[in-house]
Amino acid sequence: MPKFLAFHSEPEKTWEELENAYKKLANETTARWVRTYYHKDSGRRICEWEAPSDESVIVVFKRMGITWDELIPVEEILPERWR
Repeated sequence: MPKFLAFHSEPEKTWEELENAYKKLANETTARWVRTYYHKDSGRRICEWEAPSDESVIVVFKRMGITWDELIPVEEILPERWR
């Protein structure tokens, strides 16, 4: 399944608002939310998604009112490959 990283900058969002969104995203079926890296002080997040296409992720974002700065396709590289 293709992987994507979504970059979000929303310093105005409270933890409670994010938590409410995460509860819904955890059960999303159009695209699968894998994980989020969150910097509380700046409100910046990097979210990993698995989806058939970037459009699938965008559909989820639009349906939930989530803004994003950038959405890019990525490939995973693990250090085990060289061990």
